[in-house]
Amino acid sequence: MLKRSQVIAIVVVLAGVVAGLAYMTYVAGQKRSQQRQVQEVVRDTTDRLRQVLSAKTAPDMVAALDANVKAARAPRDPRLADAAEQYIVGAREVARRRTEIEKLTRQAATSRQALAGHMARAASRNDAWMRDAVAIKKRVEDDHFHLGLALKALDEILYTMPEAEKALAAHVGRDMLIEATLRESARKQAQDEMRRAADDLERARRIQLR
Repeated sequence: MLKRSQVIAIVVVLAGVVAGLAYMTYVAGQKRSQQRQVQEVVRDTTDRLRQVLSAKTAPDMVAALDANVKAARAPRDPRLADAAEQYIVGAREVARRRTEIEKLTRQAATSRQALAGHMARAASRNDAWMRDAVAIKKRVEDDHFHLGLALKALDEILYTMPEAEKALAAHVGRDMLIEATLRESARKQAQDEMRRAADDLERARRIQLR
């Protein structure tokens, strides 16, 4: 017959085992819940990125994607969280650059038009005309410089995104991420816009020499 002390020891051990199993069950449930949350955030991010890359004008998705970065937390699965964060940050920066490029493209076009209009009044050259010409020329150059930087940044982000996608696909599957064809098409568009912006700037420079 077991002694009272032995019974107590067994009860303590069993209680510890039960508590340990209960904690492990809790942790596992918490991990699954966090994984589902991150997966939903990734799915939402992909939907928004798809809109950004497909739209003719850049929809304002930066704030929503920034919120997704903050929501992609999974302390019980840090590898998933890290991979998701890289993917979402990339998507956010794509949206940020697209919005910036749309604004800078309008500014550059306005500057070129202002320069062409000013040069068309070259018959009335005087000191004021020359000062305005120099100021407009500088604005054209500055606008195209910043537009070029933004387009190059977008091209580089789209180029490096497959690395983040590969890391995340190991956790959520490739189907949940942006289509490679759409991303590559967007990158080609950015490169085409870079060449077009450079051509526009060169034409604007030639106007000044007439």
